[in-house]
Amino acid sequence: MKTILHFFRVHAEPSVVYRALTTDEGLSNWWTRRVQAEQQVGGHVRFHFLEGFNPVMQITALDEAAGVGWKCVDGHDKWADNTFRFDLRAVDGETDLTFVQEYAVELSDEDYGQYNFNWGYYLNSLKRYCEAGEGAPFNPSG
Repeated sequence: MKTILHFFRVHAEPSVVYRALTTDEGLSNWWTRRVQAEQQVGGHVRFHFLEGFNPVMQITALDEAAGVGWKCVDGHDKWADNTFRFDLRAVDGETDLTFVQEYAVELSDEDYGQYNFNWGYYLNSLKRYCEAGEGAPFNPSG
């Protein structure tokens, strides 16, 4: 199976990045404006984009010092059972972030390319939100 991996440095404390990955306010400021997040392992995060792409993630890990884990349990067939990790590591008041998406089923190279491209965009949005307070999330309302 294929894996998408991105690594980058965020010029913000890990606690700032962690809140951006775990709260409604944080997630809605870098990925999509419409989100409902439960903040407990076993809980769900419901993301609303457009028809056919509204992933529901089950939270598999929540550790402010180490990161966040999700498993896609509904809302987008091509991501069914995929796992997602946002691994955080503190470095001199900043955060090294490693993002990993592991696919449960084989998809076309074009699908992987599209998802990898989109993750690059939204992870940069996460970085901008954590560093400057303004990301570029999807707005399902237009």
